[in-house]
Amino acid sequence: MSPSSRCFPLPADSPIIAVSQGEHDINRWFRQFAPTRLSFTDEQALSLAQLMPLLLCGEQSAQLVFSQHAQLLPANSQSQRALLLVERDESRHDQALEWVLQQLPASSQQHRSQRLSQRFYARLGRSQTTAEQFINIAALDACVTQVMRAMSVSTLGRNHPFSQLCQLIMRDEAKHVYVSRQYAAENGASFAQMHQRAVTISNSLFELLSSQHRAFEHLGVDLDNLERKLVSKWQ
Repeated sequence: MSPSSRCFPLPADSPIIAVSQGEHDINRWFRQFAPTRLSFTDEQALSLAQLMPLLLCGEQSAQLVFSQHAQLLPANSQSQRALLLVERDESRHDQALEWVLQQLPASSQQHRSQRLSQRFYARLGRSQTTAEQFINIAALDACVTQVMRAMSVSTLGRNHPFSQLCQLIMRDEAKHVYVSRQYAAENGASFAQMHQRAVTISNSLFELLSSQHRAFEHLGVDLDNLERKLVSKWQ
């Protein structure tokens, strides 16, 4: 997926925020592995190539939403800062996943996977209110956290650079769930609304992921088991 074939455009320039000292874990991951070429079996590489649009579209959609909403908030407010920090995380995820994608073979399934993902995230983006939009994002990120956890223990092995990246993304997404829930609540969302929407979003996301069921299977990720775990979590 070249820049011209992104699922969603890059955000306009966001307000600059001061950040705490220290290197982000994903920047450190980049610094460690950028000089190397990642190693995959042919089957692993092809399966992962088919899945990357699913992962990238979510990161790109999130960047756009958090950036757009942050620019509507008072400058330097706590809420603006929280949203911009999430946008920055999502940008790192996007860049890291894009770097991995460049090392994978082209797959005939990539275009279809990207098209389905675009439709899914564009539909979610048409929410009526800010509260609804961030309820959706919180539910999605909760699901993504579990998907990345499963990807981090795939047949690649825990120590594979991509598995390590999945672990880092998983940790970030867990923090994003909290930020999105807080912002949804600030905009009038109730716990009952969040819970109800989580079930719907989970079902919709797994319908999308199931379009690449075989690719997940080849990487040792049991989507059916993962879906059962999430369904039981919302009950």
